Amino acid sequence: MKDTFFKIKQIVGLVIFIAVLSVMGMITGRPVMMLAYAGFFLLMSLIVYLTLRRHQRHFEVEAKSNKTVRMVGAIILMLLAIVAPMLIALRSNVINLPDMTVGTIVGLMLGVTIVFIALVLLALYLINSKGHTLSNRIIGYISYIIASMIPGILMSFVDRTPMGIGSVYYVAMAVLILAYNARSLYCKQD
Repeated sequence: MKDTFFKIKQIVGLVIFIAVLSVMGMITGRPVMMLAYAGFFLLMSLIVYLTLRRHQRHFEVEAKSNKTVRMVGAIILMLLAIVAPMLIALRSNVINLPDMTVGTIVGLMLGVTIVFIALVLLALYLINSKGHTLSNRIIGYISYIIASMIPGILMSFVDRTPMGIGSVYYVAMAVLILAYNARSLYCKQD
């Protein structure tokens, strides 16, 4: 019974995850893109599931990973995390940009993205790795709260609509996922 409940929780969690990510299709301005996003994330989840199922038996993790490949993957993911907000902001109409020069916008976005990633990774380090003391955990949670407020505060100066602030948080979520996966690849124990 406990195993069945665990599987049900996993399936419900996956459905909620795909539903939330498919809402990103709304930022394109066409509601039908929600279905395209849902299909994409469902396909990616299926590929990950089949890959893990083929390479693992029961709950055993195979330790066949090349350190160089992990490092290159971590660097690529981190670069994507840093560049993604600029690409999304400059190549689409997802985020309304202020009336500034492109160089100023790029510099500002680079700086804010690096500060955001640094605060999140600092929070993870202080909470998970150095969390045996209360002061480290408190500092970690405070830095995480500050990082979570940065996108909304910056967007409130440019576009205070729920769509504008929501769009910047979707971009922040993508940056967070990329940065966390880069950190996981880099810090993986052999």
